[in-house]
Amino acid sequence: MQSNYRKYVFWAVLIAVQAVWIINSDGFYFIDDSSHFNFNRHFFESFTQSTGAWHRMGRVLLFALPAQFGLKGVQIFSSLIFLLTIFIAYKILKYKNVPYAEWVIPLIGFQPVLFNISYTSLAELPAGFLILLSFYYYLKNNQKAALISSSLIFIFRQEYSYVCAVYFLIYAYKKNYKILYLAFIGPILWYIYTTLITLNPTQFFYDMTLHSRLLKIDVGVDWYYYLLHSPKIFGFLQAIFFISAIIILYLRKEINKYGLLFIFFFGGLAVQTLLALKGLNLTCSIGQLRYVAVVGPVFGIIAAVGAGFTFNKIKSSLFKYFLVLIILIISFITGPFGTPFHNKFEIEKVSEDITKFAEINYPSSRIITNMHQVANALDESQTGGRRYTLLSQKNVDSSSEALIVWCSYLEGSPFVHDDVTLKEIESIPGIKKVKEYTGTVNNCNSIPLYKFRKESDEHKWSREFIDYLAADQTTWENIDIKVFYKP
Repeated sequence: MQSNYRKYVFWAVLIAVQAVWIINSDGFYFIDDSSHFNFNRHFFESFTQSTGAWHRMGRVLLFALPAQFGLKGVQIFSSLIFLLTIFIAYKILKYKNVPYAEWVIPLIGFQPVLFNISYTSLAELPAGFLILLSFYYYLKNNQKAALISSSLIFIFRQEYSYVCAVYFLIYAYKKNYKILYLAFIGPILWYIYTTLITLNPTQFFYDMTLHSRLLKIDVGVDWYYYLLHSPKIFGFLQAIFFISAIIILYLRKEINKYGLLFIFFFGGLAVQTLLALKGLNLTCSIGQLRYVAVVGPVFGIIAAVGAGFTFNKIKSSLFKYFLVLIILIISFITGPFGTPFHNKFEIEKVSEDITKFAEINYPSSRIITNMHQVANALDESQTGGRRYTLLSQKNVDSSSEALIVWCSYLEGSPFVHDDVTLKEIESIPGIKKVKEYTGTVNNCNSIPLYKFRKESDEHKWSREFIDYLAADQTTWENIDIKVFYKP
């Protein structure tokens, strides 16, 4: 039932597609990625950038070395984790004797949101990898490895530690008490690491409450938000095969064989919904689609079960080849083709222009700003470097012959510790505005599929469909940045 030819074709297509996106990407995923890259890149200069709940210890330590080779180093390393995740999924399906297990390659590889973050330094992909790895060890009855790998999820995405809790309960029910301590390895490692870096035994506990302490920046999401957008997150064909898997497994009375995977998947949706639910807003979470991409590999395994058993019913070899082609084309168009090349955002281009302007006109001046993109352009740590200085009242007061860069979207941001307003900057004696950047940029143009978007009435359906796919895969930018010189 397995075709090595089909398996190798799937691998080749996925690797080729990902290579094209990496080659054409000179920037970052649109949320958090550029800041996290800075944490990784300058880890050896500022270890404290790896202790906090937003920095995430596991993510920084994992990508710190690849980041020394620049953005491409991170992209390639992350893509290898992505491919390894899919390989583990394939091994799980082979262990369960699912026919045509190779279908898991495109059904995970071409998931829209997961593919979009598959070559970034974000924490979601490593967390998804650990979920599958722990389940693989669980199937192989390697109980210690299952607990350890699931416990390490905590140092990437704490909220997905419910996976480890499930294994803990299973092994406790089996009265295997001697290994239960392994479930706490992840949190203990993070605690020891934070305490050694900060020399503060309470810092870890304070850091863990970060996301609940931050101001809420959105109204939250409805209870059905992630369910409604599942086809957009995990892929339309993937969703069809996922539903068919539920029906097939129910008819075969084998739902229980995949019970843990269903718990992991729906648990992920439930946790993220709860954290961002309207009226509750337990954290500053705003319902980003990438948050549930962590369980994308789990979703893909179940979808591959549906695809495998469906494919197994088809007798005609010619029809099978036809279906392979059609499924690959559709999943590619609604998957990677609907995600952007990670081109430089306007704010990154502006930051590079500011640093060049400073180098030519103010070569000895420090640059005071909260824009980490400027730190990236200078290749310095966003906590402070040779020229880069954080924008705070103290730094403004103590600096002379400095450039102050103000950005409208950072004023009043909950992520800025010491806010200095435009009005306060303009009131500084002798201050002079030397440069200004304004404009609106639609970064959806970086999405290949978006180029087929037409404004005419006869293309209304396709336009709305493309807009639906593009939303939350990238963003518009409203640039309002002012550069001042303080003598």
